Amino acid sequence: MTWFMWSGSDEEVMAWKVVSDMVTATHPDITLTFQTTSWSDYWTKFPAQVDRGNAPCILGMQSMRNPQFGNRLRPLDSMLASNDVELSQFDKSIVDGLKVNGTQVAVPYDFGPRIMFYNKTAFAKAGLAEPKPGWTMDEFLADAKKLTSGSQYGFAAYPYLDFVVPFTRSLNGALPVSDRGQLQLTDPRFRQASQWYAGLVQKEKVAPAVPPTSDLTWPFSQFVAGRAAMVVTGPWDLINAKRLARFDIGIAPIPAGANGSKSVTAGSGFGISANCKTPDKAMQAISVITGPEAQQYLAEQGRAFPARKAQQEFWYRNAVPGAKKSMDAAVRSSVPYATTKSWNKVNQLFTKYGVPATNGQVPVDQFLNTVQQQAGAR
Repeated sequence: MTWFMWSGSDEEVMAWKVVSDMVTATHPDITLTFQTTSWSDYWTKFPAQVDRGNAPCILGMQSMRNPQFGNRLRPLDSMLASNDVELSQFDKSIVDGLKVNGTQVAVPYDFGPRIMFYNKTAFAKAGLAEPKPGWTMDEFLADAKKLTSGSQYGFAAYPYLDFVVPFTRSLNGALPVSDRGQLQLTDPRFRQASQWYAGLVQKEKVAPAVPPTSDLTWPFSQFVAGRAAMVVTGPWDLINAKRLARFDIGIAPIPAGANGSKSVTAGSGFGISANCKTPDKAMQAISVITGPEAQQYLAEQGRAFPARKAQQEFWYRNAVPGAKKSMDAAVRSSVPYATTKSWNKVNQLFTKYGVPATNGQVPVDQFLNTVQQQAGAR
């Protein structure tokens, strides 16, 4: 049976292969072949495979893309109890995020808010106090300025929507989707906060200009290489940061703006493709992939902040000093990341136009108007 999932490094692939072996150890009649691709390519390849009728049986699904792609997965409600999957053991926000019209289409393995990773060694060398819950946007900007010199920068700015939203929400409460599910990128508050974010590159010059690149992880690469002292990411990136960075890593919530320190939470899980001919076997495999042993292992590796509540302690136990206080604060201040059925298109447009807008080659207002018009309201 084939299992298809995105991944961003060899370490992630190896972690998933260990989980794959757990499936065979529990069910000797099931052998999984793990297939993977990049994050951006996954959301093109998997729906095309389902539509052609030749998709792998087990598929990764992310809550933000679920409104658009979740209908390509089989309903799971009738199979959960017989496979000892008790959804009350998982965080409710991500369980609900993997439903389509009230029907569960994927079992979660992780979730988490956007948080700030920072270079503890760089902060110490600059004589700066480390960020902690309660730090402000003014303090963030002041620290970023002191940490910027020559080719070294205080921050690495992702020119993509998912990384901008924690700042817009903290600065003035702006979100890209309204309570009625309408895309609202041209809302004045969202425009204002987005311009402030782009100003970190254009005006304040505490973040490097982003080169035209197909590598969507370029800002994270600048951080782990020691060329940027701070970057926004999620708890799932700890596995890569700990392997690649040659400095001590710290974790902090998003700095507080006029609206406080706010973030957005998303997560992922696994479902069964609509064309799978062995759904019962696939569900048996998913029950192991998302089971306590697998979630403990992924937490210990830093690959996932577990969706299972009882396993979250293992991520804290193997994270970095101070991580629990910051993560707890970030989780408390987060809301589920609401998206639209055209969210993949919205992100593709941000990927296409976000770099020149962040770098100042295109006005931010014009950029947001373009994405809003081309993506549509829903």
